[in-house]
Amino acid sequence: MTEKIFKSITEQIELLKSKGLIIIDEADTASKLSDFGYYEIINGYRTTFRNDDKTYKRGTTFDDIFALYYFDSKVRAATMLALEHAEAFLKQKLAYTLAEKYGTKFEDYISKNVFKTGNKLKYPNKSKHLFTDRDLFFREMLKIKEDDTHPIKHYRTTHENIPPWILFKKMSFGNLRYAISLLRSEDKKILIQRVYESEVFNKLNIQEHFTLFSETIKMINEYRNRAAHGSRMYNFFPDFSYTYTPVLHDKVGLSKTAIVKKKAKSSGLNLLFTSLSLWSNRYPCYVFEKDLKSAFKGYSTKWSNQIPLVLEEMQFPKSYLD
Repeated sequence: MTEKIFKSITEQIELLKSKGLIIIDEADTASKLSDFGYYEIINGYRTTFRNDDKTYKRGTTFDDIFALYYFDSKVRAATMLALEHAEAFLKQKLAYTLAEKYGTKFEDYISKNVFKTGNKLKYPNKSKHLFTDRDLFFREMLKIKEDDTHPIKHYRTTHENIPPWILFKKMSFGNLRYAISLLRSEDKKILIQRVYESEVFNKLNIQEHFTLFSETIKMINEYRNRAAHGSRMYNFFPDFSYTYTPVLHDKVGLSKTAIVKKKAKSSGLNLLFTSLSLWSNRYPCYVFEKDLKSAFKGYSTKWSNQIPLVLEEMQFPKSYLD
């Protein structure tokens, strides 16, 4: 392994120059490298602008790279906000489904009658009675039940109970995934039917729905984690992919052959938000599209020539901004 040696801002600028990058305003470049970091700006976004020998393409400036970095920060914010709306929607649908069938008492809807055992834990804890996925999930729900922040404490002290639509407000997305994965098949089917547009629901058999739904939730989790850690977003494609489903892939013009021959990836932001467009609540897609087009509008004021390349890298259609 080669040890990374500390370089001053001046040395960083000289290194960039030696690779053929044009520095128009050294003071401004130094300020941005100091404020945002060499790794975040350069290592994260240089690939688009580099030749195979790791030098920069003729005419590339530091401002070109920083503009893409700034554009991506807007894409990341748009993604996170839209997925927060998707998460809130899922929590409400789950809460309604459980309350309708099992009631609003904590001990009735957080119960072995409601949730399956799940997998056995790789490292069980006998003293804490933790042996399965369900044991872990129940422990997390009990922690929320004993939380002393509003509105949990208010419901616990005033109503002596916390209904699911209040409890789930404090639930992490990881625990939401647990809850849905541990649902019994009949309850999961009801939940899915409430999440998806009726026209979409009627086009797929229940196993296809289970697959599409679970993959969408996993994809949301991939992008939420990515966004939360401030990582590059616009051209990120998780290793995990959607199973080919015509009702989803036909909407983006992605064929099974293209995926199999690796001409296109069965993931990415376009496919994620297309999958969310199949839900009965279109608000997450509306928020994302509005904010993404705003990000493109800002980027295109000086870098309009880069737009076709960026769209291609994102696996978005060329006509997306028309």
